[in-house]
Amino acid sequence: MLPLLSLLVLATLLQSGASMEIQEIELTGGRGEYLEVGTDANYILKCNFRTPYDDPVTMVRWLKFGIPVYTWKLHSFPSVHPLLLGHVNTQPLLDPHQLHFTHIAYSLEGNYTCEVTTSANVASAAYTLQVLDTSSGPYVCQVHVLSGLSNSTNTTSKNDAYQVDGSTDNIQVEFGSAACTLVWSMSTPPVFPRPNVTCGYYSFDHDDVIHNLPAGLTLHKFPNESWQASFQDTHIQVKDIPKNHRLGCVVRIPNTSFKQVVRADDDFLVDNLIDAGGCPNLESEEGLGLSIDMQSATFTCRGDTLPADRSGRAIANIRCPEGHSAVFQGGAVGGWDWQMSLTCAENDIGWRTIPENTQPHGKLFDPKDLPYCMPGTISGSGRQTYLCVSWMTSLLLLLLLLH
Repeated sequence: MLPLLSLLVLATLLQSGASMEIQEIELTGGRGEYLEVGTDANYILKCNFRTPYDDPVTMVRWLKFGIPVYTWKLHSFPSVHPLLLGHVNTQPLLDPHQLHFTHIAYSLEGNYTCEVTTSANVASAAYTLQVLDTSSGPYVCQVHVLSGLSNSTNTTSKNDAYQVDGSTDNIQVEFGSAACTLVWSMSTPPVFPRPNVTCGYYSFDHDDVIHNLPAGLTLHKFPNESWQASFQDTHIQVKDIPKNHRLGCVVRIPNTSFKQVVRADDDFLVDNLIDAGGCPNLESEEGLGLSIDMQSATFTCRGDTLPADRSGRAIANIRCPEGHSAVFQGGAVGGWDWQMSLTCAENDIGWRTIPENTQPHGKLFDPKDLPYCMPGTISGSGRQTYLCVSWMTSLLLLLLLLH
């Protein structure tokens, strides 16, 4: 085993033969890999290098787009090009070979090169410095119910239509209920550089917009190269918004980690319209030929059923029209007088049958189990019933049962 002194001598000889290396250029002091206009952060663009102990650094130069803008030499103060004057500390107490930023401006953006010189070697490395201006003003997002605005009514009007700016020209969307239509507006402050803005259905789980909407978004460019995104009074139907989602936008700056979520403050009325649940809509079951009579019921914007009196129950009386019989899955045929009633309570998970006297609640009932109503005739004494069905009706029933 080599003596300790021999190991020290060997290490010294190895290091004296090592070459100079720029290990990394990094920006420190902020919340990201970019400079932010208007912040008080102590930004430093650092050029980290390693050199042999016997070949010390004599000069460090910073070049921007190939032009020397900051030069530090051993035992002297840095010299600064007019491009950086007023933006960097010209006499830093520590690490004078680094760029210590004092005032952030758009003009600082660009490609920088750190060039390190020793008596025997020269090494260089490049770094792209980005400048962001994202907080010069407020991000504004407003969502209101159309029926709550002073100039709206609860009936369809010209105000219930808008022109969508999207890939398809001249698409007109009309809404039949102002009480179930949201009016959405959004604007950003001037942002530099040009942002990517995505607007649509915002998901809390993903913290992002999961479905883009053609909201009529426009981008306005200012003389200082900043951009403002905005749209005004876009109409959105509540039933189209997924539950537990909101209308929102996400602002990103390309090639950076910057991300700004823009959505309206929580609003009980709007949030309740979007998230309100109820028993499934039975209107779609009328395609089976059923006659459905709703009592003590109100409806959400999605068409789901709720009791009109929140402490009571909505009732759906269901039967086949006169001259029709009920045909259930599997082919079982009910009588001409078949009918049933279902109830719906607030915050329940679905429709239930009428409870028996000994039970506080009826059994859950899946509307998919409702029968199909088949047309027929009634004739003869003893109320004997004969079905008169065409071959086309029979074929349709068979297809429904197989499906």
